[in-house]
Amino acid sequence: MRKTINPQPKLKTQAKLKTQSKPKIHLKPKTHPTPKTQSKTTPTPKPAPKPLVSFVIPTINQVDLVVKCLTSLGAGLSLPAHAFEFVVVDDGSPPPLQEKLAKALRPFNGRLLRQKKNTGFARAVNSGAAVARGRYLCLINNDLVFPRKPWLTAMLKEIEKPGVGVVGARLLYPGGNLQHAGIVYLPRTRRFDHEYRHRPGNYPPALETTEVLGVTGALMLVERGLWNKLGGMDEQFFLSWEDVDFSLRTWTAGRRVLYTGQAYAVHPEGSTRANRKAASWAFWHKMDRETKARFWRKWGRFFTAGWPDPETGGKTRFSRLQAAYWCQMLRKKK
Repeated sequence: MRKTINPQPKLKTQAKLKTQSKPKIHLKPKTHPTPKTQSKTTPTPKPAPKPLVSFVIPTINQVDLVVKCLTSLGAGLSLPAHAFEFVVVDDGSPPPLQEKLAKALRPFNGRLLRQKKNTGFARAVNSGAAVARGRYLCLINNDLVFPRKPWLTAMLKEIEKPGVGVVGARLLYPGGNLQHAGIVYLPRTRRFDHEYRHRPGNYPPALETTEVLGVTGALMLVERGLWNKLGGMDEQFFLSWEDVDFSLRTWTAGRRVLYTGQAYAVHPEGSTRANRKAASWAFWHKMDRETKARFWRKWGRFFTAGWPDPETGGKTRFSRLQAAYWCQMLRKKK
């Protein structure tokens, strides 16, 4: 019996062959090269320029005093806004007061560092300097009031001179008399004092610019490289003497300390320690005695006989003579 053949499989095979004989061709769409000028890469933003001067202001238990200081400080600056910054260090005020100070600083774009406890002037300014970005550091007491004149220009002019590391300025009492025109050593009583203290504010020798033994930390401009080299203020000095110590170390490092009477500010003195009443607390007297003893343990061997004596009277600028004498002593010790 003849078998019948179903033609359907053949048709499927033929259809399959036809399909395989015509491979699919995938055409890529025409593309046009993108001009280089149309690159979509995002440009890297330029870093913000570092300020020329960083103002470091320690304070404790004060708000209005700091605002008054910053207001007068900003009014007397001739620098553009990007050329300076404010770094305020609250050295242990109660948290509610620190929060109040933070709000008060907003109009000044000031940065606030909050210390949990009172660490002392030296550590407070060191903390502020650690976050400051300026080429120069300007230490300022929170109770200073500045004139509406470009006082900083005179200080910058001096610190940019070769070999200069520190520059101080003329400070006046609220009544107008001189408080500070450089630091002098008084051999008879073995202590330091401000030169020309209580003389008229426009006393001619105090208007000069000259080398001095030291300047007060209430208003001190320091070159950043020197600050880093010396490690900032010596934190072993809790209350005072740290500015004298820093000035002496500046000379020891081979840099000069200058005073200029062309820059000035008004300084009530003592308000940085919270208020006048606080300055009489037994705590402050205790810390002052300890700090003084520590200073003389460190430097006492240098302050023996031979120092020019300001108490002999006359119009000689003894801070300049003593600066020269200090340099002579340093050369002999090498």
